[in-house]
Parts: sequence; C-alpha cells; structure tokens
Amino acid sequence: MPDLDSFGPDDPVLVSPRYLAGPGLELPPLAAAMVWSSLTKAGWSTNTPDEWRPMLCASPCQLVRAAHMPNSTDGGWKTAVYEDALAAPWWTASWSAETPAELIADFHHALAEAHAAGSLHSLTSATAVYLPLLNAGWSHMVDERGNQMFTSPDRFATVTGQRRPSHVSDAWSMNVAPGTTGSCRWSAQFSKQVPNSLVAAFTTSLADTTPVYRRAGTLPKELGSYLGTEPAPPSAPGRSDAGAASAPVLPTAGPGQSSARRR
Repeated sequence: MPDLDSFGPDDPVLVSPRYLAGPGLELPPLAAAMVWSSLTKAGWSTNTPDEWRPMLCASPCQLVRAAHMPNSTDGGWKTAVYEDALAAPWWTASWSAETPAELIADFHHALAEAHAAGSLHSLTSATAVYLPLLNAGWSHMVDERGNQMFTSPDRFATVTGQRRPSHVSDAWSMNVAPGTTGSCRWSAQFSKQVPNSLVAAFTTSLADTTPVYRRAGTLPKELGSYLGTEPAPPSAPGRSDAGAASAPVLPTAGPGQSSARRR
C-alpha cells in the first residue's frame, strides 16, 4: 500500500481509519449539504445567511434543530431536540469542527429515521453503542464508578460512557487525539438523553473500516504509518445513501436521503 509521500497534495486517495481522515469538506456550505442531506431530503428547512453566522436546519415542527457554528469556540456542529420551542433542549449532540463529515452525516441519517418513527425520546440498551467498537477490536475497561471506556487499536480514539442512574441512558463522549495538531484532532459529545440508537449510528460509523475519500495534502504526514492509503478510482461515485456507512464519500458530493416524521 503506497505511503503519503507517493501522492501529490491534490491527489484523491482512499484513507482509513476514517476517524483520522479529517473533516473532508472545507467549505461550510458543502459540508452542511452533506451532513444534513438526510434531513433536507426529508423536507427540513435550512437557513444559510452567510459564512460568518450559524447555518441552521430545522424540522417542520421546529422542535429539532441542527446548526453549524463557524464562530463558536471550536467552529463545530450541534443538534438539539426540544420539548418546547422556548424551553431548554431535551438533549443535545455536538461535534468539533474537525470531526469527519461522514460520521456526522450518519448520525443525522439515523436522526431523520428516528424523527419519522417518533423515537427521539427512546431510551434503549447501550449495547448497540459499543458492540461496533468491540467487534472492530477496540479495547474495553470499566472504572470503579461504572464508567466505560473503549480505545481504538492504535490508541488514538476513545469512547467514554459516563454512568448515570438507571432511569436514564449514559452520557457519551468521543475524543480523537493523535500525537499531532490540526485536522485529525476532534471530539464529540452526546448528552444523557440522546437515544442510544442515535449514538450507535455514530459509533458504527466511527468503527467502520471502509476507507473515505480525501485529498492527500489534507492528511498529516506524521501519521502516515498509521494511515492506510491507496489511490482513489479516477471516476469514483459520490455517496448515494447517507445511512450506508460502508459507502465512501467524495469531498465534492453530498450523500443521500431518508424520510422524517412531521409532528
């Protein structure tokens, strides 16, 4: 398998693991089009005032809202579900700016399906959250408080489940911190009421070994020995299904679609 030095900075490559691939889409409108594709295909509204103000995507009932916030501390993404349009959110999920877009897109695909099924408040078993990690060879430990931590084989990525009382689900967080700065460092946070089925969509994408498309120059050379890279097919198609974590994503193409509930 060729190393990064064998590619020019603009050469398209297939790279794995996907959690070290960087965000993938540098222009916020293109990133939002991909990350929220399942929502907009389902008829959710979007508002993109300009590059300096938050881009918003809202359900028809206006009780589920997603935002890209270029002026926030980490310039990242946030999604929130409300019981009342004027109240504090029931739950939130957030990602820093360098989170790979494919992972956030898979979360929002699951969100669109959950909205359609009316299951945005469902508290199910956490098993689905961590099984994809264990099946991919991630290590597992439990501390004295019952908090769980899963670590990738290269030890660059961690998933932590903070134990909560039995009547609510765990609060989950993800961190990727290789020995470098820039595009490969990112974090994600899911509050304790986020349905485990939605967190599972994210961890399934996180653990997926299918490579994603990137430009070689966006990948840190110091991580070259940890990255699997190969030339991308010259006419590789864009993603056609936002929920198919196994389908790679071209940086210039948006993913597919789902349906959403109207309440």
